Amino acid sequence: MYTILMNLFNGNIRPAERKPLDFPLREHYSKEFNKLKEQLDCLLNEDNKELLNNLLDMQLSETEYSDYSSFIFAFRLAALLMIEIFHDKDSLLYNKENHLQHNMVGKPN
Repeated sequence: MYTILMNLFNGNIRPAERKPLDFPLREHYSKEFNKLKEQLDCLLNEDNKELLNNLLDMQLSETEYSDYSSFIFAFRLAALLMIEIFHDKDSLLYNKENHLQHNMVGKPN
C-alpha cells in the first residue's frame, strides 16, 4: 500500500498539474479570455500583438509564482497546525482524576 509520502517522493502527487474536478467558472473565464484575445489580435499590428503576448506571458509567470507561493504557505501552515495539534494531544484526552482536581481547586470542602 502506498502512503502519501511514498507517492509524493515518487512524483505521483503533482498539485500544479491537477485540474479541479468541478470548477465551471474556470471554463467560462477561459472562453471569455480567448474571445477577447481574438478580438484584440484582429485590431493589433504585429508589433502590438507581440507586446500583448509578452504581457500575457508575464501575467502567466506571475500567476504561476503566486500559486507556488500560496501552495508553500498553505503546506507550511498545515504542518504547523499538525505540530500544534500533536504537541498538546494529551490535553484533548479526558482524564477523570485531572478533571476532578482542576474543578476542586479553591473550593471549600
